[in-house]
Amino acid sequence: MSFTQIPREFKELPIHLVDAPALPARTQMDEDKLRELAESIKAIGLQQPMIVARTGERYQIIAGHRRRVACELAGQVTAPCIVYPSLEVALEAIKYAENRFREDLNAADEALYFSELLETQCGNDTNRLVDLVHESRAYVEGRLLLFQGHSDVFEALRAESISIGAAHELNKCHDDVMRHYFLSNAIRDGASITIVRGWMQQWTRSLVPSSGKPGITAVDATAAPVPQTNYFTCYVCGKDHDVHLMTPINVHGYCRKAILDPLVHGDVTPATPHT
Repeated sequence: MSFTQIPREFKELPIHLVDAPALPARTQMDEDKLRELAESIKAIGLQQPMIVARTGERYQIIAGHRRRVACELAGQVTAPCIVYPSLEVALEAIKYAENRFREDLNAADEALYFSELLETQCGNDTNRLVDLVHESRAYVEGRLLLFQGHSDVFEALRAESISIGAAHELNKCHDDVMRHYFLSNAIRDGASITIVRGWMQQWTRSLVPSSGKPGITAVDATAAPVPQTNYFTCYVCGKDHDVHLMTPINVHGYCRKAILDPLVHGDVTPATPHT
């Protein structure tokens, strides 16, 4: 069985359904560090998912007992987990990882593989993981960041619906509605990293007031046309609601003036742009 054939899910689980491991690796935990981790989880969420196995209607921790305790201290209701269908399958996956064999994986599966190696073989020491997989630190950390990013982006990457670069850019958006909007358009249009970066830059600028008014003062050549007030205002109707239903497009400035502007303002015979 290859790594990609080992069944697993990446999902949010209710904390109350996740049980401690049968033989915890940590019998005692540093209370100060535990509180620090809990505060971090409150601020930015759990960045490294737990590894669990299904046991009937509940789940047992394979790796991540300390994170489970910290999540509870932080008042978290759910936590991200890698879920194996049974303890037997989880042990098989760990045994596979011990072989230290890396097949030709896509970026998401490689990120998942690195995360499991980091947990089960490297004691959460990135230096050891770098030595184990014989890749540069930047490469390894880049893969881990993909896995530690937003779950919707990771699943799209795993389905090969977006590129690695686009995934890194989309993970910078922590607004769930806007990220879904960008992600949907990236999947539909096959947006490159350059275009997604343009969207993100425009969105970031739109959050910063200019002369007391929200909006953007410059146009990114790779991003959508900028409305008169706010980037997230429909160019046709002039309204800024239902943002998630909007579609970003790329258009030359002269095409906009020659074609879009006349159409929007009621001129049914727009001029032909120069070539």
